[in-house]
Amino acid sequence: MKPLGAPDTPVEAMAEAALRRFAATRGANTTYAPSVGSVVSPIHRGVESACFNVDAGRQPFFLKVRYPDMADFFEEAIVRAGAARASDLGVGARLIEADETSGAYLFERLDEGWRWGKVDDFETAAVLENTVRAKRAIHGGDPLPAGRSVFETIDAYCDIVRAEDIKVPETAGRVLEKVRRSAKAIAAAGIGQAPCHGDGVASNVMISSSGDVRLVDFDSTGNHDPYYDLGSLIVEIAQFPDLARAALEIHDGTCREPEFNRCMLYGIADDLKWALWGFISFARSPRAHVEFVKYADWRLLRSVFNADGPHFDRWIARL
Repeated sequence: MKPLGAPDTPVEAMAEAALRRFAATRGANTTYAPSVGSVVSPIHRGVESACFNVDAGRQPFFLKVRYPDMADFFEEAIVRAGAARASDLGVGARLIEADETSGAYLFERLDEGWRWGKVDDFETAAVLENTVRAKRAIHGGDPLPAGRSVFETIDAYCDIVRAEDIKVPETAGRVLEKVRRSAKAIAAAGIGQAPCHGDGVASNVMISSSGDVRLVDFDSTGNHDPYYDLGSLIVEIAQFPDLARAALEIHDGTCREPEFNRCMLYGIADDLKWALWGFISFARSPRAHVEFVKYADWRLLRSVFNADGPHFDRWIARL
């Protein structure tokens, strides 16, 4: 841990500026150190924000500060609202303070009994159930700021790809066509709106030694279809239908085909969204060590597999 006053990098300077703004950390006893580096493959962690462990006196905190190359992707007022909602409900890390202008967020620091989630953790029944129930708890609250749907986000990313002449594999166009078919079919069937975590990435679930969970990273939060929240999780964790159906049964009390199909279509859209984000980030970001293309290729590959698979037309037809 190092004291405030001698940042060695621009990112540390950003962190110190945030710590001096927050009432909980602006004192002379505050020290900090990097928590996790930016890794997007094989685990998606610490890419959108720089992360630091912070000690202020005897109080341990966790600081996130938005990387400048990620700032255009997110609406910080919505991020703050989602993080605060999860904090208030006790299903997310406790939010201490936030600064929307810089995209800085100060949370409680979970102790050594907590770890980042991995895909195979969700094969444990308690972890899966606690994760789905945590997301469902958020769905029951008052509305958040709206945020963009996954389909609107994909359209916005496509606009960036065209405007900046970013190279994207041709297969993305084929998936895009099917995702737009999905959007029309889901809209025709009717879309519910509720506050959502909005992020199915496994590492954005913190898991305790007893199987309790806390949701973290609310960059994609907002009012969405709750089945998008579930579908984005399912596409991340469920390699086989049984686990996907189990997640839906926890969420709804039963697994009905229309809702299952909706989740699967949302999973394809979520993969395409993150693939486009990866290709855009590779073209824009100065952080050459982050494997954006590797991540984008993997998410696109999975979207192609599901969009071109034998079940896609049935998922569309039976909503």
